[in-house]
Amino acid sequence: MAPPHDYMTIVHRHAHLTVNPLGVLYIDIVEEHRKLKANFEDLLFESNGKTTGLVCIKHGKSKHKRWHVDLSSNDAKELTTLINSAREEYETLMRDL
Repeated sequence: MAPPHDYMTIVHRHAHLTVNPLGVLYIDIVEEHRKLKANFEDLLFESNGKTTGLVCIKHGKSKHKRWHVDLSSNDAKELTTLINSAREEYETLMRDL
């Protein structure tokens, strides 16, 4: 099954996000020609009113940020749903093996 793809707006920029069922998020910020990658366990969501910060931390060290992007609250909710679905898909695949 192909990983889910979605387009989201990141602080008035466009990004292509790929949520991989193996536990990896890929972000391509189109206008900045910037590519980001993170394992699910290294991601934090920080609510900031109308936006939600998506933060990639150094594994197990919340004070060591690798990168940070601001998402609209709706996009953050949708991304959370995609990540949760990918985790469930992975668990199902592992049980079926």
